[in-house]
Amino acid sequence: MKKILLATTALVLAAGAASAQQVTTKAPFTVTLGGSIRSDFIIVSDEAANSASREARLDYRLTLKAEAKAENGLTYGFNARLRNNQNGSGQARQDVVGADTKFVYLSGSWGKIELGDTLAVDSQFEIQAPSVGIGQADYAFGIDTGLFSYYHANEGEFDTKLVYYTPVFAGFQAGISYTPEKGSAGRDNARSKYVTGSGNDYRDLISLGATYTREFGDVALTAGAGVQWGDQKDTSATVKSTLGDYAAWHVGATLGYKGFVFGGHYFNNGETGLAKGDDQIGWQLGLTYETGPIAVGVNYARVETDYAARGRKDDTDIAWGLGAAYQLAPGLSLQGDVIFFDAESATSGLKAGKKNNEGTLFTFRTRVDF
Repeated sequence: MKKILLATTALVLAAGAASAQQVTTKAPFTVTLGGSIRSDFIIVSDEAANSASREARLDYRLTLKAEAKAENGLTYGFNARLRNNQNGSGQARQDVVGADTKFVYLSGSWGKIELGDTLAVDSQFEIQAPSVGIGQADYAFGIDTGLFSYYHANEGEFDTKLVYYTPVFAGFQAGISYTPEKGSAGRDNARSKYVTGSGNDYRDLISLGATYTREFGDVALTAGAGVQWGDQKDTSATVKSTLGDYAAWHVGATLGYKGFVFGGHYFNNGETGLAKGDDQIGWQLGLTYETGPIAVGVNYARVETDYAARGRKDDTDIAWGLGAAYQLAPGLSLQGDVIFFDAESATSGLKAGKKNNEGTLFTFRTRVDF
């Protein structure tokens, strides 16, 4: 990343003139700009009836950070990640840039506080199964095949929240976060007491998480765990009898030894995001090896869902993938994945006579990091 020192002294003086109560610091802000650009070409062969067999896409992520340190030792600032629109269609929608991560923070010897749109602590501390490059059979590949995430229910959510992290002590760190409204971010005013049919039927989400890292000679251990739970917005008898409770937890760990990394991840979503009486669990294992500019990996993911409310039991979705990455030059890498999947839970939008979606996904990526 390149650092750009701004003339903050002049800005602070101007702000102080506008408001006599403005708190100032002699230390200037350091503004850091960085990011990545990912150009993908994808080939898919599956049982979806109306899906194209090839796709090309560009995903860019720009990170912006402004940080300062006060004379009393307090570190504070702003952090954001800007991305192009991934969910729209057409060039006009794709040219819209939005920020999924955006928060202010304060930190010191007592820990760190984040205020804004960021991940819950359980997601920050999750230890995923190892992967290289694109990620093989991790949660992200489902975007291309129309399948759901192979991770815990609140993976990748950037709702507005309050977060606290403890300092790191002997390799151990913990945290807690509070999200007033599920699905509410940025300038959204989630004042409605009841939300129906939107998937954001929960409020007052509490998340706990912890991680531990330790090295024993050539062996590196990393472990993490987290849990999140919340309340239903609508507590009427009709909703409570059909909407599943919100509670998800997960654990994961990896072991590294001389270029090899092996590990796994397990989650239990319970009824979260499902109907009352449904249940969902999943797990993943992975092994990677890195030497010089080359890295290779293989992993396997499995999700088992019981749709008791629909009379269907033991739907199993599996995916396993092989991947490689090559560092062609500083900041430039070539990456490739092949993923084999079989989703019993995908029962609609299929070709005639097909009861589940199975297929193969190839992805080739050119990635630039700066």
